[in-house]
Amino acid sequence: MRAMPVALPYFEEAQQGLVRHFGLSEFRPGQAPVISSVMSGRNTVVVMPTGAGKSLCYQLPATLLPGLTLVVSPLIALMKDQVEALTARGIPATFINSSLSDLERAERMRRLRAREYKLLYVAPERFRSQSFLETVSELGVDLLAVDEAHCISQWGHDFRPDYALLGQVRKRLRPPRTVALTATATPEVRADIVRVLLMKDPREFMEGFDRPNLFLGKQEVGGDSDRFEACGRLAALGGSGIIYCSTRRAAEGIFSELHGKGLKAVLYHAGMEDDARRKAQDTFMSTKDAVAVATNAFGMGIDKADIRFVAHANIPRAVEAYYQEIGRAGRDGGDARAVLLFNHSDVYTQERLIQSSHPSEAVFGDVWGVLQSVEEFERGVYALAGTVNASEFEVSAALRILEREGKIERGGRGEGEHGITLTEKALAAHPHAADAQRLLKSLLETFPVGRQATTELPILARRTGLSVDEVRHALGLLEKSGAARVRRPFAGRSIRALERVAFRELGLDLSRVREQERQNLALLRRMTEYAYTDRDKKCRRSAILRYFGQQDAAASCGNCDVCAPEKMPPLLASGPAASRPRAASFASAPVTSYSELASTELRRWRRELAKDLGVAPFIIFNDATLLGLSSALPIDRDAFLSVKGTGESRWERFGPKVVEICLMARAAGHEPQAVPATPPRVRKSRRLA
Repeated sequence: MRAMPVALPYFEEAQQGLVRHFGLSEFRPGQAPVISSVMSGRNTVVVMPTGAGKSLCYQLPATLLPGLTLVVSPLIALMKDQVEALTARGIPATFINSSLSDLERAERMRRLRAREYKLLYVAPERFRSQSFLETVSELGVDLLAVDEAHCISQWGHDFRPDYALLGQVRKRLRPPRTVALTATATPEVRADIVRVLLMKDPREFMEGFDRPNLFLGKQEVGGDSDRFEACGRLAALGGSGIIYCSTRRAAEGIFSELHGKGLKAVLYHAGMEDDARRKAQDTFMSTKDAVAVATNAFGMGIDKADIRFVAHANIPRAVEAYYQEIGRAGRDGGDARAVLLFNHSDVYTQERLIQSSHPSEAVFGDVWGVLQSVEEFERGVYALAGTVNASEFEVSAALRILEREGKIERGGRGEGEHGITLTEKALAAHPHAADAQRLLKSLLETFPVGRQATTELPILARRTGLSVDEVRHALGLLEKSGAARVRRPFAGRSIRALERVAFRELGLDLSRVREQERQNLALLRRMTEYAYTDRDKKCRRSAILRYFGQQDAAASCGNCDVCAPEKMPPLLASGPAASRPRAASFASAPVTSYSELASTELRRWRRELAKDLGVAPFIIFNDATLLGLSSALPIDRDAFLSVKGTGESRWERFGPKVVEICLMARAAGHEPQAVPATPPRVRKSRRLA
């Protein structure tokens, strides 16, 4: 057991509680001082890496304090997992969130008023309810714990507007102590947490971010074939792993590839049914050498000790998100790898996603115009997007913001009556699942065979003694077996404008949207700079530790692709392959002549654009690509794409300007010049052994 300073307040009491309530004999590094601070009544900010045991820093004080501990958490699934773990230890805890029925919520509120709980988990949106606020205010809160506190800051990688209101909530509840916890927070995010929560003179604890057992590396890839090959080779090295993808489509593609090779792969993303996600997670947790291919919806609460690698098939949006996700590898202390598969076109994809999630004023105006023309729009977001000629992503973002600002309201999802028709098969059906058997028996007692009858799921739940979710699942099983035909209620969400005014009179302030967009793009730029750390031959680990404020980080770590390239496993049979067809192969043939005018103008344009964007010029086009463009002088898409180092994303962003310069050079009748003996320096990507 680690020797603890004798002056640490409440240590003996906390040690006894650790053994009694959690069955543990000693604290992890950094936990005891935090718990001492909380028990002493100090406001506390805690930054601990993923897997370091942040939850215990408020769960243990909750068992020792006399009153209620209110925990603000952003994820319903994480609340459920933590409450189940606490109740299994005999600690009275619960959650109240949107996954509960009205009856379940009312029962938990009744028990809360009866002071039956020590911990209550809620999402920040719960504080929109004045009745809930009044209840917890009357009860009193001994400890307010804000988990994933980086969500408070617009500089955090997962900003949530309702988190920004927690300072006012804290002012209303007046808890004697508050603890804010996060796994990743830069100095500016920590300052935001203190400012927004209205904390005075809080104690701040930062447990070391460094994970010396985690190798940090990058592999440049050309396209999907390279990604598939690299992911397959990583998975074949052995051990469990997680492959993060930026989109569901990308995750499905990599999963299919790995599954086709006979690897133990599972797929996980938010578009899957709850049961499918739960099964995937259970399979991953219980299977040796399993690989999860997932979007960032996967990982919260995942504590599998033997994860040997985490790969990012696409660049994440922020260093904070990246470091949190790779922190799930090597929690057993054994060697593990974190590999970023990098293609700069992914940066442009992320930029477009960020821009789409912060729609233009024109999109807001068009959406509002459609909602003004009808009493209620009931055809769903997809139809609305088609009506205003915008992407579904943009329209969804606009609706979220309009709803947050109180300008629209949306109806519930899947609420209302189900139409159920029992078939002849129902009379002979014997479902394997007990829930389906119970539901079928109840339906046969109530509904005629062959005729549709309507009912609501809560009614069936009361009749069968099942939960609403269990009824929904059982009904799906009966439908699959052919024992019943089911007509579900409208599965989309109706949308209704709450005001009847022109958009220009709506008074919608989009300045915060524009500022958040700017900050998200800045976070992406920082992540891109991390990806290019090897270009400057700077230690990757040092770069990431300094990013989080550890200025004394060593200049060389001996465990990244810069300091120890020999440790980087070969993930591609050859260099990154181009994944697009080429009209002509300028890539294979050396450039022998080029337009000096086009070269000069392209360099000038690249220099000015790089300055405006705040990036290095080679990120736009490297010298070799500019030379190829100066030689080919493309005037259309196919000719542009024939030059090595271009691509669809660059065509969309830069193609028109490049064509304009090339047309100017052609119109000037500029004669191509021979490439000089010492051509412009070409920045080459160092291939890792």
